[in-house]
Amino acid sequence: MPTKSLPFWLLPAAGSVVLLVVSAFCEEPPERKDAFSASAEVPSILVPVTVRDGRGRLVSTLEQGRFHLFVDDMEFPIKSFWREGGLPISYTFVVDTSGSMNGRRLAKTREAIMEFVRQLRPDDEVCLITFGAGEVKRRLSFGTDPGLVGRILESLHGYGTTALYDILTATPQAMDGAHNIRRVALLFTDGVDTASEFTQADAVRVLEGLADPLYALGIEPPPPEEGSPDSYEELLERFAAASGGRYIRVNNAAKLPKFAKDLRGELAMRYIITFEPSGLGMVKWRKLEVRVDGGYGVMARQGYRGTLP
Repeated sequence: MPTKSLPFWLLPAAGSVVLLVVSAFCEEPPERKDAFSASAEVPSILVPVTVRDGRGRLVSTLEQGRFHLFVDDMEFPIKSFWREGGLPISYTFVVDTSGSMNGRRLAKTREAIMEFVRQLRPDDEVCLITFGAGEVKRRLSFGTDPGLVGRILESLHGYGTTALYDILTATPQAMDGAHNIRRVALLFTDGVDTASEFTQADAVRVLEGLADPLYALGIEPPPPEEGSPDSYEELLERFAAASGGRYIRVNNAAKLPKFAKDLRGELAMRYIITFEPSGLGMVKWRKLEVRVDGGYGVMARQGYRGTLP
């Protein structure tokens, strides 16, 4: 199997469409077992949290004292806590433009994205990324006029092949340039996998790079006998859950705008916890868990790469 490559996006010039620059996907560097630092700057870890009651209804009125943060099964104090609804948000829309999306599926994806765009507030911002035919393109960068989204979407046509590799390698860098603490990446794809050579090692690499919630909408995904559910839906479900988002199966493309409307409401009812790794000790993948008193169901990112808080 040929060695794969990971994308690193350049900042686009005004009004331009920038192709990703592909670099060699080298061997995994050895884990830094002696990675200790007493003074290095350590970025904050952002943990959006969705809470539901026993009937599956969203709960958005809980106080900080009900929440408990665990890293590697050890509890740490929560120092920063917000209800998300009043904060501006950075949206990244990641759109599958492969041939199987052309026509009705892509048209309904446009409608779903415009459902979000129409409800933007003054400090909200958007980014639009497309993938297909072996290319990942940043069509619109954060800080650009969101009014251009509709025009760009209208110009899109589906063509070529797609693969899990294309989808998943696009996600870790999806929020590059975002200015708001409240962030979400929304992936729209039908999951017709025609060119994937994704390996377990590739999957782990991408999984550890996810820093913001990923919500993946599977638009009329293929049935088991026609596709690869173990390499598409199960992997996307795993990646979305690990990031604190979720995978949403949309069996009828006509209902996609309604799914988008419901999801927009859900995103306004989350909580945000942040903490800073200490910078001391071993840098490695850390298990993260948020628990809420009262028997509530909790959805939050499942880990991060760094030191303990």
